Amino acid sequence: MKPSIRTSLLSLLLAAALPLFAAETDDVDFVELAALLMRDGEAGRAAEALARVDLAAEGVDLIKYHTVRGLIALETQKLETAAEAFDAAVAAGQTEPMIHLYRAQAYFGLERYAEAVAALDSAGEQVDGISGAWMLRAHAYWMQNQRQQALDTLSQAGDRFPGNTGFQRRQVFYLVEAGLYAEAADLGRDYLSRGTPKAEDYAAIGTALRRSKSFEEALRFLESARLQFPEDGSIARALAQTWMENGNPLAAAEVMAAQAEREPALLVEAAELFRRAGHTGRALNLNARVDDGERKLKQRVGLLLAARKYAEVTGMEGALRRAGLYADEDLRYALAYAWYRSGDFAAVERHLQALTRPELFRKATELRRLMQECADTPWACA
Repeated sequence: MKPSIRTSLLSLLLAAALPLFAAETDDVDFVELAALLMRDGEAGRAAEALARVDLAAEGVDLIKYHTVRGLIALETQKLETAAEAFDAAVAAGQTEPMIHLYRAQAYFGLERYAEAVAALDSAGEQVDGISGAWMLRAHAYWMQNQRQQALDTLSQAGDRFPGNTGFQRRQVFYLVEAGLYAEAADLGRDYLSRGTPKAEDYAAIGTALRRSKSFEEALRFLESARLQFPEDGSIARALAQTWMENGNPLAAAEVMAAQAEREPALLVEAAELFRRAGHTGRALNLNARVDDGERKLKQRVGLLLAARKYAEVTGMEGALRRAGLYADEDLRYALAYAWYRSGDFAAVERHLQALTRPELFRKATELRRLMQECADTPWACA
């Protein structure tokens, strides 16, 4: 009989036997039964079996009981219970090193990172052959802001598991997060030559190059990545940001507009980039395709003001009011300015009176001064 079939059969037999044992609980070792069910991946049935254990009875294997209880809790993400159960197993005499790895996992999930590291220390060299233990230790250090220990742990792990490039990949992301962009870029290049990189890896390394001001290299790198992952949004965003910071908003806009064809949520960003590039016509065309009514109206007001189409802005007054956007003071000031440029000072005042924010109140004062000058010398405002 094949092992997988034998295991499944064991699960069925044990599951079927569980109700039958209810009437003869004195003859059943429910701790052992729970352990067998848990080994077969039946966490729910294992919990049912363990619930039948009489802890006051003589001869209960407390080491196994608490160990299985902890494994069930860990499997079902009841981390407080898991940590308590594993600690109880150790107190009862559990000496299996893996118990400390389980403790570390529970503590890490509870964000008790120092205790997670201490648990791994208690496991000793017995878990050094488990790559996940190294990754867990590194991340526990990192979350405690012990950055050098985290990076050193990953370096040691990389030496121990030379075929596992995941440690180097994690180092790259840590270096980016720490703001060490040049170091991240250097290590990232090496990782890309050795590992099987994902799109997000290219985006992270390209971002590191950008933030280290290596714009030309970042652009070459991200453009190449875009050819490999043409539909990935993270690479498109990183590339657009790099073009923008390198002083080419039009190139950034073209990249974002292409990605917006796949991700319509990016239409607003693409339109804004075209506005910054001075192509308000293309910006307005993209804005017309935005589905989010509120974002669309707000952006359209700004685009029309940039294009000096003041009559079109004032013509949106009713739509803005119906959309419930009059509470947005920036929009109210934009409407006031558009009415000012259209020469309707009464309409200007109607909107200025709604402004309360200090910076907009100052702008309103200046606009009133300009209107007064126009009233005093009409030819100056013609």
